[in-house]
Amino acid sequence: MQEPPDHEAAVRAEFERVKAENTVEAYERFIRRHPDHRLSKEAAEALARLKRQ
Repeated sequence: MQEPPDHEAAVRAEFERVKAENTVEAYERFIRRHPDHRLSKEAAEALARLKRQ
């Protein structure tokens, strides 16, 4: 039987891609997709920094 996907690893990998993209749209998308995830706070902080530039 196949192992279920590791949701946490998938979210972390997605966040790494978002950080590499480093755009308002990418951070907003991540926050919409994972509003309750602990990395959403980090995404919101990065988003605020981008919007201040």
